[in-house]
Amino acid sequence: MQVFHVYIDDLRFTFVDRAPVEELKSRVVEASRNDGDFVSITQSSRPPSEIFVTSQTKVRIETATIPRDPVSTGSAAGEDDDDAFWFDFDSLA
Repeated sequence: MQVFHVYIDDLRFTFVDRAPVEELKSRVVEASRNDGDFVSITQSSRPPSEIFVTSQTKVRIETATIPRDPVSTGSAAGEDDDDAFWFDFDSLA
């Protein structure tokens, strides 16, 4: 099972489905290109909220895999399963 952690400035939102994360990602990019805008977040672990996003807003998305079966302790425990994604708004211009 995959869990998605979205960090927007100092706030963390957790999602268990990729679709809302992809939708949020596109809205964040759009807001950052439009001199800032409010982005609503409704399907996360936190209560529904709106965040004001500008090109200066720090956004990070981490994907973590949670094993369904108990994992043995050892080097094969999946330490390399994390594929963090950083927005770099300067490169989008």
